[in-house]
Amino acid sequence: MKKKFIPIIFIVLFSIILWGAVTLSGDFTSTIKVKVQVVESPKNFALGKISHKEIYLRVKAKGWELAKLGLGGEREFVVSAHRRIGRSRIDLRKEVENNQWLASSFHLVEMAPTHIEINIDKTISKMVKVKQNVEIEFKPGYGIASDIKITPEEVEISGAASILQNIDSVNTEPEQLQNIDDKVEIDLAFQEIDGVTFTVKNCRLEFDVQKIVDKSFDELPVEIRNVPPSKELILFPGKISVVLKGGISKLGRLTNDSVKAFVDFWEIQRHEEEQIEPIIEIPPFTTLVDIKPKKLEYIIKQY
Repeated sequence: MKKKFIPIIFIVLFSIILWGAVTLSGDFTSTIKVKVQVVESPKNFALGKISHKEIYLRVKAKGWELAKLGLGGEREFVVSAHRRIGRSRIDLRKEVENNQWLASSFHLVEMAPTHIEINIDKTISKMVKVKQNVEIEFKPGYGIASDIKITPEEVEISGAASILQNIDSVNTEPEQLQNIDDKVEIDLAFQEIDGVTFTVKNCRLEFDVQKIVDKSFDELPVEIRNVPPSKELILFPGKISVVLKGGISKLGRLTNDSVKAFVDFWEIQRHEEEQIEPIIEIPPFTTLVDIKPKKLEYIIKQY
């Protein structure tokens, strides 16, 4: 039974191959979409605006030629700028001879559009800001503990003046970072922009990640600001406790001197309440969790 089964497989495969060869030898018509590539611009000039970046070609060819077209990667329809500067209207039907892959193997039935408009503009360079495009998901209990540093912060780009005049920044390629629990140092590519060339290919993204904990700062003196010479402001109590949340290493380096608590005399005068809530200044990448007591009593003495 096994010996009979193997020849049957070969017969089926041979039949499929034979059927495919016969089928692909016939003529077929297909519509394909191709990108437009403009060549032969003058020196120090580049393509600016273009009315159509892609066109549709309806072609007729042998089945195997169309199959090769599908497997051969993305095709481009080459258009010559003929060294002209400024705006031009180009008849695409006259550009078929610049595309040997089309002229030699296919019969062009029709194209859409048949004309495009291009603008060949002077090439310029400029510095623009780099913006990161990263989504960050931290491991539970962890968080960011530093600024997000991008190197370089600015990058030089080149292209047609009409394109670059509207570009003030460039983005990195989208990136997702998940379950992060340690310092991050990664290289990111820039998002491509049609007609724009970058002087460098990548930028570097760095930031610190630490385990997030709480730390209490007790007996923190409350500073009194902007008291007129003829008055005295007395607080009850004069010291407070503050609880901060932040990276374990960062909080470990902080002391009472790192946290500032104060009240402003004129703020008390404006509200005339019986109690005042102190203002707390905390280091970056820390979060204020609690203040004890939240409000202070006070006495104003007049001299």
